[in-house]
Amino acid sequence: MASITSTGLGSGIDIKSLVSGLVSAEQTPTTKRLDKQEATLTAQISSYGSLKSAMSSFQTSLSGLKYASAFQKISATSSDMTAITASAGSNADVASYNLEVKQLAKSQTLASSSFSSATSTVGTGTLTVKFGTTAYDIDGNPTGFTQDGNQGTLSLTVDSSNNTLAGLSLAINQAKAGITASVVTDNSGSRLVLSSTKTGENSSMEITVANDNNSGLSALAYNASAASMAQPQAAQDAILAINGLDITSSSNTVDTALKGLKLNLLQAHPGKIVTVSTSQNNDDIIKAVDSFVKGFNDLVSTVTPLTTYNTATKKGGLLQGDPTLGSAMASLRHELGNMISGLNGSAKSLADIGISTQRDGTLALDSTKLISQLASNRLGVTGVFAAFGNPSNSNVLFLSNTADTKAGQYAVDITQIATQGVLNGAMPSSLTVGAGNDTFSIKVDGTQSGSIALSQKTYASYAELATEIQSRINGDSALKAKGLSVGVAYDADNDRMVFTSKSYGASSQLEITANTTNTLGLSVATGTAGFDIAGTIGGLAATGKGQILTSTAGNSTGLKLLIEGAITGSKGTVDFSRGLIERLDKVMTGALSKTGTFTNRTNGLQKNIDQITKQRTELADRMSSLEERLYKRFNRMDAMLGQMQSTASFLTQQFAPKPRDY
Repeated sequence: MASITSTGLGSGIDIKSLVSGLVSAEQTPTTKRLDKQEATLTAQISSYGSLKSAMSSFQTSLSGLKYASAFQKISATSSDMTAITASAGSNADVASYNLEVKQLAKSQTLASSSFSSATSTVGTGTLTVKFGTTAYDIDGNPTGFTQDGNQGTLSLTVDSSNNTLAGLSLAINQAKAGITASVVTDNSGSRLVLSSTKTGENSSMEITVANDNNSGLSALAYNASAASMAQPQAAQDAILAINGLDITSSSNTVDTALKGLKLNLLQAHPGKIVTVSTSQNNDDIIKAVDSFVKGFNDLVSTVTPLTTYNTATKKGGLLQGDPTLGSAMASLRHELGNMISGLNGSAKSLADIGISTQRDGTLALDSTKLISQLASNRLGVTGVFAAFGNPSNSNVLFLSNTADTKAGQYAVDITQIATQGVLNGAMPSSLTVGAGNDTFSIKVDGTQSGSIALSQKTYASYAELATEIQSRINGDSALKAKGLSVGVAYDADNDRMVFTSKSYGASSQLEITANTTNTLGLSVATGTAGFDIAGTIGGLAATGKGQILTSTAGNSTGLKLLIEGAITGSKGTVDFSRGLIERLDKVMTGALSKTGTFTNRTNGLQKNIDQITKQRTELADRMSSLEERLYKRFNRMDAMLGQMQSTASFLTQQFAPKPRDY
């Protein structure tokens, strides 16, 4: 406001009160209008904050229904959790089984004789450990051994750097070759104890010693010729009776005996029956659907008072007629009421599975109808909610899709099955492996192995030699690090070793890159690479990699399928639906994101508040200017009145009757 030095000094009029009243009369209506506008805008921004929270909660409630895996759960229960626990995959049959754990699988343990201490030397040479099945005589002494080619072989050089019990134990553990080693010390001395990390009869150890030179390393041998170590525990398979039928397992985790069912054997109870039952897990699905319904209803309860007219208070909601909110809710309701494209069968919409819209706009869940649909058309219910592909052929497995994949039914035709890389070796001419022919190198799927050394001996057959070659390849550290492995078999009809990569596709290829001699059929050679799967999806050529076929054109773009089997031709169809959850999630993301409609709307409201703040500043400036002008005018008036009053007083004095002087 203007600086005031005096008011009404000449006239005696209360100019300050007069100016203040005039300024207030000018300012008050505008201030009240701005206050009302600001309060409304602030309340609307707060309302959008509540809306964002409610919509975010609804979006969170969709997470339990977003993925197809949530609908494929099968529950497994055991009548005795101390003996057997069970878990079921989505492909498990719904059934009940009577099980009897007759014997648990065990790993083999071998112990050396006693040494004076952990630092006692054990000699030098080469210690070789192979895995397979050991035959025993009636007294438990090993009489034979059949190697398992799928398990690697450990060949360890024992020299002055590691030829103590403790040093050898450390070297074995560092090799990570399927053996754990420890030194156990008691009153009788120290012993080296070796245990296979795998259970089962086919993980028994055969330990041979070479280049011992009578230095004492042979004390650690365990084979048909020399059993210097004791066997506190023999390798043993688990024996499990399923509905009276005995099956054996190398592991206490049995996951191949019953489709989709994984059994963990904990205790052997011969004669005791444990019942394991499987059933469809509807509880989690119903809970997730109920959360979805509640989340939407909570959103409706937040939106309704903001957008409707209250007849009791005779006031409209703060966001009544708001186009941004109206558009978002209209989009949600449109999606909720839509049919789901790409589905065939009795479940194509929310109404079909028991979710209906009430007169007040909320949703209601009929659990009985939902459970009925889950029992009769579980895949259909899955497709209502989640992006899902349902192949008609059991040799086709839906893996994934992309944002470009459109709902629909797509035919699958295979023109080339996926194959594995194969190398046909040369004709072997000897069963004896010695210093001149015991090493070779191989490249598997582009990864080069180290130098691979075979055990030096005369093998009983080419089949036994093939097993040794396979074991040595699969035990190579470079190949193991990449998860690569091969199969090796002797082809008697063509008198050759046949190497097969365990992977599929054009990158599946084998190459023997070096060898010391050709006598074992290991000539340097490059095998035939495998073929990638080839075919069409939806009538258009798709891209194959290994056994995976991916659509790259048309409406099915992004659809990824795993194709099994060895027959070309039609593989049926895949019904693909994008599901409701993805579309709802897209609507809400469009509203709630940093660049979404709700954010844009609240930013616009905030700009209006900022404009009001600017208008208040401008109003204050105008009122200050007005006050200054009024004071100037009233002060001039006051001065003039003062002068007039002074003149009047003078004139009054001049014209006043004078007393006579008698």
